[in-house]
Amino acid sequence: MPSIATVRFVLLCCLWYMSSALSSNTGKQILNQFRLPVTLTIVQFGFVAGYCVLFASPVIPYTKIRSPTRSILRSTFPMGIFQVGGHVFSSVAMSRIPVSTVHTIKALSPLFTVATYACLFGVSYSMKTYTSLIPLTLGVMLACSFDVSGSNALGLLCAFGSALVFVSSNIFFKKIMPSHTSSARETSAHKLDKINLLFYSSGMAFLLMIPLWMYYDLAAIASLWSTSSSRPGSSHSLVFYFLMNGTTHFAQNILAFTILSSTSPVTYSIASLVKRVAVIIIAIIWFSQAVHPVQGLGIGLTFVGLWMYNAAKDDVQKGENKLRRVEATRDLLLPVSREEHRMMVSSRSSSPNIEPISFTYPSYSEKAPIPIHPVSLPPIDPSLTKLRVPPAPTFTYPSPPHSPPTTAQVFHPSNVQHRRGTISSSVDIQPHPQSQLLQADATKTISVL
Repeated sequence: MPSIATVRFVLLCCLWYMSSALSSNTGKQILNQFRLPVTLTIVQFGFVAGYCVLFASPVIPYTKIRSPTRSILRSTFPMGIFQVGGHVFSSVAMSRIPVSTVHTIKALSPLFTVATYACLFGVSYSMKTYTSLIPLTLGVMLACSFDVSGSNALGLLCAFGSALVFVSSNIFFKKIMPSHTSSARETSAHKLDKINLLFYSSGMAFLLMIPLWMYYDLAAIASLWSTSSSRPGSSHSLVFYFLMNGTTHFAQNILAFTILSSTSPVTYSIASLVKRVAVIIIAIIWFSQAVHPVQGLGIGLTFVGLWMYNAAKDDVQKGENKLRRVEATRDLLLPVSREEHRMMVSSRSSSPNIEPISFTYPSYSEKAPIPIHPVSLPPIDPSLTKLRVPPAPTFTYPSPPHSPPTTAQVFHPSNVQHRRGTISSSVDIQPHPQSQLLQADATKTISVL
């Protein structure tokens, strides 16, 4: 019997695959009737931000939206820019080429990642990693071979642009963003949960999309609004598709965060690989797409290349960790977590820019004598011999009395000599009886010791 955690993980993955497929396919349905990709993108961002507010409202008190701070806005602003670029390119591509082709081209993300790290940052990978890129690249070329035409060229370029933007965002947040945090306390203080992160990133993207939407689609929407009364059925179906697309788009983001937080990165990468395969297959079935045998072979090679790349993912991770370790050592940064400490210490000697300092101590044999060279000293000045050190001064301290006074003796103030005379008194001072008892107890204690 599988455990409860395994069943939960499988159910989450199935929901993730279905929501991703529905988001892509309903978006394609919208663009078939309403070819305004910029409008589709801004509506998706608006739905995601609206659902985040709903989950933070008293109706569904899942969490609470945090007040915007300078640190939150500074960290989510780059995310909004990358979200706008990637999703706009993806929407334009889906408006011109099939959904399966768009996701097949997005499968080239590993090729772009390895090429960027190798060319720009000098990271070297194993032969297994480079070998996995051959069937991946060949498969994408075969899958796109029947979609290359004058009308589809822009869609193919936008699909490649979407993949490049998302790869650039991953590299940016791995390489650039961690350098702004000076300590783990600062990082944890501004850390957002998944609802807040989605709200601020999607809300920022929605605000950034407003000028772009007004420039490209506002006039077209105004003309369509005037003619929509003649086609009421199509407008109702369009509203339904928009509602389903926005809901499934929010669901796939939440499910991706949930799976990533509950599993390891390797398990998440395997689940993401299976998701891409499932989305491509469901899109082919959804639209009853006729697949040429060459395209089928290309899609199959793409799956094989993704599987080989996932098997070599450990080598890719080691290469990225090596780059971060070299940069951290060069910038004199301290680790803020145990994982970073292990990353910086594990293979520090293998860093190309840092050489360990070694000291060689001479070894002497027991039989071989150590050569001693005579040393000539300068002659002593005769005048120095005439100096005499004066004798140390002597001090005389008063000797203590031979016999200490006893308590039986009578102490009279007349015997005390004052600086100006003798103090006289007619009262004799005798020792208190309690002091005699204390003295007796002290004498007993000393005798016992």
